[in-house]
Amino acid sequence: MKRWLLTKKQIWFVILVLIIVGLLIDLNTRISTLTYLREQKELLETDVVSLQATLDVISEEILYADSDTAVESWARQQGLMMQEDDNVIIPLPVHGPTPVPTPVPTVQPVVYENWEIWKALIFD
Repeated sequence: MKRWLLTKKQIWFVILVLIIVGLLIDLNTRISTLTYLREQKELLETDVVSLQATLDVISEEILYADSDTAVESWARQQGLMMQEDDNVIIPLPVHGPTPVPTPVPTVQPVVYENWEIWKALIFD
């Protein structure tokens, strides 16, 4: 029976190999995590650019809505308000006879018997 006796050098060599393998596994994990985080960073940067553009557009709309021009435009078009020296013309409905709509005739479908259909298919 042969016994495997390990020397000190072999034991230290095995320990060193195990440490190196552990470090390589940790390095691989860190590299894959770094790759994932870089992809997420690029995705978030595009989202930030898109949201910034939306914010700019909305800020311009808010600035216009707060301006006197927007208030005057609304007052004249939708609020039916006027300034001094304006002559507002409001069209009134005509008080004439109301036209009577002409009735549209409905088409009644013709119902054929089965024997009439077969007769038309065979002899016509």
